[in-house]
Amino acid sequence: MDQWMKKSEQAWKIAFLSLLSFVLITIIVAFMLVQHYFPEVEEQHFVPQQPTAEEATFHIHTNKAKLNSLIALKIAENPGDIQYVVELLEDSVQFRSAFRILGQEVPVTINFYPTVTPNGDLLLEVRTFSIGILHLPVDQVLQLLTNYLELAEWIVTYPSEKLVEVKITEIPIDENESMMFRFQTFDLEQDKIELEMIFK
Repeated sequence: MDQWMKKSEQAWKIAFLSLLSFVLITIIVAFMLVQHYFPEVEEQHFVPQQPTAEEATFHIHTNKAKLNSLIALKIAENPGDIQYVVELLEDSVQFRSAFRILGQEVPVTINFYPTVTPNGDLLLEVRTFSIGILHLPVDQVLQLLTNYLELAEWIVTYPSEKLVEVKITEIPIDENESMMFRFQTFDLEQDKIELEMIFK
């Protein structure tokens, strides 16, 4: 009986060590693949621009809840192939989506820290980028997205600085391009969002 217990215990040890080795090898191979297939990060730097001269200005004050509702409405009005959510949280902007791998939904989460540039655009510092439970290198992911996705003209990425610039001032609002928006304040912690609507 003692001998059978020892053999059984050894079999469990071997099975456990085999499983542990397999998991470690899988993680190492996945890490090596990520490092191999991610592109080299280009050195492009953000340069702030000064505001342009304006003619008529209207001030708009809002908060996270109202802006979240507007963002959700605009996303629903323009559905794409990939479903996603953009939400203003306590101190960050969060992008959430998912894609299918081997029949399973794998979540994608990106957390941004927003600041307003001198000319009123929004600068988003990418804090984390995760797929499932894996946290990926932000600069390389941004470079990959820049290389393979066709982003709107008013979205500019700076992978080496882990930044995404949303050029609010360049988003086309009307056909004559006589109207534009510019952020004054984007303070999520104080729930204070202020922008200007400018008629040129």
